[in-house]
Amino acid sequence: MAKHFSGTTRRCRRVLLSLLLSLYPFIAYSDSPTIWLLQSGEAPVYEQVTASILSSLDSICAECAAYQIKQLNLDDTPSDALSASGDSKPTLIVSIGVKAARFVASSQTPVPKLYTLIPYSSAASLDLDESSKNASAIYLDQPYIRQLKLIKLIKTEKQVLGVLFGPATSALRAMLKMAANNLKIPIATESVTEEAEVGPALRRILESSDILLALPDPLVYNRDTIFNILLSSYHSQIPVIGFSASYVNAGAMLAVFSTPSDIGIHIAETIRQFIISDGKGLPEAEFPRYFSVEVNRSVARSLDIDLPDSEELKQRLEQMEGQ
Repeated sequence: MAKHFSGTTRRCRRVLLSLLLSLYPFIAYSDSPTIWLLQSGEAPVYEQVTASILSSLDSICAECAAYQIKQLNLDDTPSDALSASGDSKPTLIVSIGVKAARFVASSQTPVPKLYTLIPYSSAASLDLDESSKNASAIYLDQPYIRQLKLIKLIKTEKQVLGVLFGPATSALRAMLKMAANNLKIPIATESVTEEAEVGPALRRILESSDILLALPDPLVYNRDTIFNILLSSYHSQIPVIGFSASYVNAGAMLAVFSTPSDIGIHIAETIRQFIISDGKGLPEAEFPRYFSVEVNRSVARSLDIDLPDSEELKQRLEQMEGQ
């Protein structure tokens, strides 16, 4: 009877030990500092950015092994998730998309946060104090100087650049004009404050310019206006420089933009820098570090414009930026 009891005890110990060993990684992981990747929803673009972040961290961040990278969806996140205290708080919150950024900003959490995949125009509503290293952003928009340098690569000396500003981009007007002047790019501009003004302003800008630069302003460029803008520009034999691949597919001659993969790599590099600095601070808000160029060759041919291919334009643009 004693032998049977002893054998049963040994078997129980082995089962218990095996169970503890199997649970050890999870027990250890639960004590690890945590980084949240908070998506605004389940849209493919958020999933693609998150996948790029995780893949890039695996490649470049050996230090991240000590952290739990937690992928969260805003739709499944309690409204008071950031008001918890103690060990449940993350070390860093990376919001992906505007809705997640607003959720994090409204929580007023002291946790360092990196807002990503947001337009530059939304920065004013977030707690991006330039003197603070507790919050930063990686914007979705391209820096206007990059767009101007791309235009510099394709335009002739006397061609005039036209730009139509709306409420979301009006703050850029003076800076963009100054940058264009520094690059010796003649520029004509118009501003609108309501959608009814877009048509007349577009006609004026097409009469006074040779190239149209589209900026991500939802009042000016949206699903209700984009077809007429592209069609009017084409009839006027004026190429449009867009800000996304979809604009090129719709009829813009070319665009410089950052893919979800490009932005994910940039985010991963920023996370790594945060980790190796022992969480001592985030960089100032940045425009995307990496980018792609897309050319609509059929539109270029129709306008009798001979363009280098996309990869050559990208390489030349990278050289101009010193990358």
